[in-house]
Amino acid sequence: MTAREKTALEPTPLSSRLRPDAVLDLAVDSKEALLRALAEVVIEDASPREIERIYEGIIERESAVNTYVGDGVAIPHARVVGIKGIHLALARNPEGFPYGVATDQPVRIVVLVVGDESLHDEHVRVLSEVASVLKHEEIRRKSLEAPDPASVLRLLDYSHEEPARQKARPLSVLLVTHARRIAREMGATAIIVSTENRDELSMLRRIPGRSDFIVASSSRKLLEDAEKIVKRGLLLPRVPLRRDARVRLAGLMALNQRLIQRGDKVAVLSGDGAGGLDSITVLETGREFGRFVTASGEMAPDLSPGVLERMITLATDLAREGREGKPVGTIFVVGDPDVLAPYCQQMVMNPFRGYPEDERNVLDPTLEETIKEFASIDGAFIVRGDGVVISAGTYLQVPADVKLPGGYGSRHRVACGITDVTSAISVAISQSTGEVTVFKKGAIVLSLSRASER
Repeated sequence: MTAREKTALEPTPLSSRLRPDAVLDLAVDSKEALLRALAEVVIEDASPREIERIYEGIIERESAVNTYVGDGVAIPHARVVGIKGIHLALARNPEGFPYGVATDQPVRIVVLVVGDESLHDEHVRVLSEVASVLKHEEIRRKSLEAPDPASVLRLLDYSHEEPARQKARPLSVLLVTHARRIAREMGATAIIVSTENRDELSMLRRIPGRSDFIVASSSRKLLEDAEKIVKRGLLLPRVPLRRDARVRLAGLMALNQRLIQRGDKVAVLSGDGAGGLDSITVLETGREFGRFVTASGEMAPDLSPGVLERMITLATDLAREGREGKPVGTIFVVGDPDVLAPYCQQMVMNPFRGYPEDERNVLDPTLEETIKEFASIDGAFIVRGDGVVISAGTYLQVPADVKLPGGYGSRHRVACGITDVTSAISVAISQSTGEVTVFKKGAIVLSLSRASER
């Protein structure tokens, strides 16, 4: 198993980073008092100087961007030189904490993440895991109601994504049982099983070999179990998409993560909600995504793992939620800022200018609210291949005359055009329909429509 595959399948053990005595029930009258209390307990037996350095690091980060992530949760964090490993501290209060941000509900749970300056990638992964766990209402509610710290720790490791125990439908059984034979007759060399059902996963045990199978799911817990059955797993974004969009997204992400190769023919088993697996789709990656991937398998210069998926997730979230009840339309352009520069002009003062790069990386979940806030500004986001946001409110001046189907407006034409004159990838959100479109080499690569539009 490659390191990339292993990362996709292994969840971060949050309880191993959080001591019971670092779970606090607090009532404070200021955000500063809250953050200092967390700084004092996050590392066991820390010296006064270490505590002060941690606190200063948190305050510096908060002065750049408020770390409220929504749903009554905040995740302050800091990377401090000389801190071994990554550590967590948690404060909870059903009545809420003062946190210096206007929210639709009180900030009731605050998780501090502190680690060494050198652990950037691991730091971002832990932030993402904390945000993913606390995104679910049941976990937040039980965390506030838990009688003791040990119960809170167990909840953080409890899979909020535990698939429903549904008995596999007869059609699902037939499809999984005969998937390999069907795939071979269609000329497919790999089989993606897109499922949220544990029983469907268990059926794979009956199939010998299984080296040609890939399990795709939005459940980390299911993928953790899949590791015992198949060698390859694919974590899909938890966004409500139409079935055809989800099938193509699974194919594109598998290609991006090099679980499959350009030119492969792939069979995708999929279902429609709770009905179980009921169809098989064959994707020819060369025809479907040929513009997207070079012969060497690269999608864009220096595109880091997870950045494309993060852009798609952010875009689909924005398309679904809008901002303050209003629909939002915007563009994310991922590419080399120096190559993009001749085609870019700032319409407004760049809100990301001057901030350290590690404070404006899209892989950091605490930046999500900031990005969503700036999405209402006219213009595009320019994002470097490693996830660092270069600018927002950027006007794209593209001379290319691209051809798009009817119904696409000027936003989609410039989003498409910038990929025609550079090697960038762009993701556009339609303000009128909520459709998310991915462009590469002057053409549509992927169109994602919401499940509610079926």
